[in-house]
Amino acid sequence: MNAITPAVPLTNDIAERWRAEESLRLSEARYRRLFETAQDGILVLDAETGRVLDANPFMQVLLGYSLEEFLGRKLWEIGPFKGTEASKTVFAELQEKDRLHYEGLPLESHDGRRVEVEFVSNAFLVDERRVIQCNLRDITERKRLERLAIEKLEELARSNSELEQFAHVASHDLQEPLRAVASCVQLLQKRYAGQLDARADEFILHAVQATKRMQTLINDLLLYSRVGTQMRSFGLADAAVVLEQALASLAVALSESGTTVTHGPLPTVNADPSQLAQVFQNLIGNAIKFRGAQPSVIAIGAERRANEWLFSVSDNGIGIEEQYFERIFRVFQRLHTRRQYEGTGIGLAICKKVVERHGGRLWIESQVGKGSTFYFTIPETLQPSEVH
Repeated sequence: MNAITPAVPLTNDIAERWRAEESLRLSEARYRRLFETAQDGILVLDAETGRVLDANPFMQVLLGYSLEEFLGRKLWEIGPFKGTEASKTVFAELQEKDRLHYEGLPLESHDGRRVEVEFVSNAFLVDERRVIQCNLRDITERKRLERLAIEKLEELARSNSELEQFAHVASHDLQEPLRAVASCVQLLQKRYAGQLDARADEFILHAVQATKRMQTLINDLLLYSRVGTQMRSFGLADAAVVLEQALASLAVALSESGTTVTHGPLPTVNADPSQLAQVFQNLIGNAIKFRGAQPSVIAIGAERRANEWLFSVSDNGIGIEEQYFERIFRVFQRLHTRRQYEGTGIGLAICKKVVERHGGRLWIESQVGKGSTFYFTIPETLQPSEVH
């Protein structure tokens, strides 16, 4: 007598198969919905022949060709790709690689517009058949803005270069006639001092002082222009050695003012040593100039932060009000009269330009009557052990 197979397992198999088929139908429906509503153009190619198996509606919006003009044709037979060896070369690459990405691929639409697209392809299997999905995103406007930004940056760079050259040439060409004027008024002062009336002596004195100020201004302007035009290449610079060079240049001012300078461990950085010394010299020189009634003390330090070194130059001088924190870094900006403090007001502008040339930032924290701290950064290139 034959055994009878229970009906339950068969029912379970049918249910499982139905659920799998339903899940597949839902998955395909979701894919189809995404495919048809996508705001990128999508082409599906046969990996063997290059024929278009499917195209979404946005392809017509993107390039102006109907679905019928895509389906069944090889990639290089379709309008925007037609007759170009590049299209065949791209397809050959698509056959070899599972993924390709092109940025700014130029295509021509049905109405002759130039369209730049971001082209991304992925290969996968469908029922043992290898297909390639190509996504095309319109980046024409983005590319236009990128080119415009590059043009503006190049224009700005040219303008800055021309301004730097102008400042250099103007200040250099002014030197000789100014020397002649300075020599003449100094001879007048030497030869005729006391021989004319008091007003004449006063006028000559003003002329001498004015020519000296003009010479100082021209020299400072020349120095400022050279930050961008006479640049040495970057190299490994021991900040401790660079600081000693700056202090040597300030030896007389340090001695006369009774200023004490201290510093902690300083790193070796990738920098222009002469310009880094200039930064130290200007910041320390400012601290000496704007010292308070108490003995002047300047402390210099450095610490690692993320991918940069943070340097600090602190003093116990007269300090600066917060409202002037930005103004002091502008060319020829002074907060005090010449009778109070000498100078042209260009030293901090030079420091800012040098630091920015090194890819860093320069700023100040200060309290009136308590002193100031200038901070500047230099991008890090070395290991923590290389500190002296």
